[in-house]
Amino acid sequence: MKKRLVPILIALISVFQALSAGVDDVLSFISEENAEGYLRPLVTSLGLGLNSGLYHTAAVSEKFSFGISLRASVMLIPEDHKSFKPSTPAGYVSGTTSTVFGGEPGYSYGPDGYVSYPGGFDVAHMPIAFPQISLGYRGFELTSKFIPKQEIGEGKSEFYFYSFALKHEVSRYFRFLPLNAALQIGTGKIKFSDQLEFNNMVFNAIASKRFGIATLYGGLGYQHTAVDVNYTTKGDPDNADPLLHESRDINLNIRGDNGVGVTLGTMIKLTYFVLNIDYTYNSQSVLSTGLSLEF
Repeated sequence: MKKRLVPILIALISVFQALSAGVDDVLSFISEENAEGYLRPLVTSLGLGLNSGLYHTAAVSEKFSFGISLRASVMLIPEDHKSFKPSTPAGYVSGTTSTVFGGEPGYSYGPDGYVSYPGGFDVAHMPIAFPQISLGYRGFELTSKFIPKQEIGEGKSEFYFYSFALKHEVSRYFRFLPLNAALQIGTGKIKFSDQLEFNNMVFNAIASKRFGIATLYGGLGYQHTAVDVNYTTKGDPDNADPLLHESRDINLNIRGDNGVGVTLGTMIKLTYFVLNIDYTYNSQSVLSTGLSLEF
């Protein structure tokens, strides 16, 4: 397990480094009125990824327990998250243009010529993988995944990543229930450039039922994810969009579309080894799996 953690951390940092470089370059050519439409699907994806894999059962041991796991999730990007209708200068008409997940750039035409918008990365899904640890005692379980502060990219931008979630099994107070039930609250943050800092909150109501070595589980969750965006536009007096004529500092807070979601999954436990897989239905669907050692 330990030998696999280092390559996973390297892969995760590499993904964020590439994403950071691409987004940072694009933002300098987008007005604040269109940055929100361009970035919102990414805010949604990273929030869903940060919240995935936080549980695979509602049960928590009365005795001290410890677990370490490898988690992988894939956010499935729907077609309506690949494009948006941009804001245009007065007298201009346009259709749609790409979000960060879309493909070809869009254009609008008006009295002063064409206004162009940046394209996206043309992806249908966004994968993420991370190590995770958990500690349980007397019906409470703390789950965490994190990467300490790093410097990434040529510009040595600050990068770090963390998530903490506290789960409490409430069915321990209602022994007559035919299943296990728990409540969970979590928070997290991702900072992978000087321009973008993601903040996240999640609340989960979880239920599970064990059948021998297998456990069926599900949850109803509410998520709130937002990003603080700080960038500087590159001034171009010849640009047909008057908002891009001069170099300006832009400060925005963009909220994702990941509100209420439903999760269904199954877990198999053999002595200390646990394998689980689940599916979350939200504005972007998520497939998650995990391999754990639990003591």
